[in-house]
Amino acid sequence: MQHRRRIGIAALVAATTLAAPANANTIQVTVTGIPDDRGVLACSLHADPAGFPDGAGAVHDASPPRGGQAVCTFEGVRPGRYAVAVLHDANANGRLDTNVLGMPQERWGISVGPAPRLRAPRFDEAAFDMGTDLLQLRIDLDP
Repeated sequence: MQHRRRIGIAALVAATTLAAPANANTIQVTVTGIPDDRGVLACSLHADPAGFPDGAGAVHDASPPRGGQAVCTFEGVRPGRYAVAVLHDANANGRLDTNVLGMPQERWGISVGPAPRLRAPRFDEAAFDMGTDLLQLRIDLDP
């Protein structure tokens, strides 16, 4: 039996969008290393350390993967400290699938640096500062 960890993105499955042109006060997240074009790439933007990576209060976006990559865009972002979590939800079930030991079976990542593999990431490991200009982030999901 396969166990699943809920990450608060169920609504994203129905809300897939294509990347829009980016402007000031926008965070554009380009995700590479997506193994195939199945499912959806789900992104969440967090301002509250207590809610990272799967708690309430996050802003969500989703994009269908194409050719090993996808783009999520967050517009109207106020200056501050944020963190992004991404998940390639390959089967579009709105959850991070895990095995019986709790190890992720789908690829995921965070906005800064490599994601820890044996535990959930902390906000401070993924946090970055947002100003008033366009901010472009790149997250690679390659194992």
